[in-house]
Amino acid sequence: MVSHGSLWALYALGAFVMFGVTNFLLKYASVKGVPSIEGTVVLWLATGLVGLLGVMVMIARGLFNPSLNPRLAGVNPIHFTIAMAAGVTLALGMYFLKSAVSLGKAGPATAIALSNAVLVAALSWALLRESLSASELLGMALFIAAVLVFALKPLG
Repeated sequence: MVSHGSLWALYALGAFVMFGVTNFLLKYASVKGVPSIEGTVVLWLATGLVGLLGVMVMIARGLFNPSLNPRLAGVNPIHFTIAMAAGVTLALGMYFLKSAVSLGKAGPATAIALSNAVLVAALSWALLRESLSASELLGMALFIAAVLVFALKPLG
């Protein structure tokens, strides 16, 4: 059984697998001739359909009602616009990624795109006051170095 304390790691591993499969499928679609814009629009449609189904299930179960869902108690509904903004940036990011893997090698393009972990950590440090340990800073530096070597191939 997985402890609640390490559950985040399983979710992160799941994201790793799903994003990896997504990025491979985007590259495969481009190899098969699917243009970047059209492929991205279809990706957005698929994502939107999953989101629409999820919202419909949540509405049907009353999960947007604070009296039925205690997790919503005290949440200002306007803050859901933050999640909407994240959806827009995700859609734009997928467009840029689809274009990158269509025009270049999938591995390096994806490595650069997924190095966003460094940006997330930096923004969380600067705006949310999350601390970064020496190990985390070293890991970020090594990660950036690895992406640079993988994408720019300075060794040939």
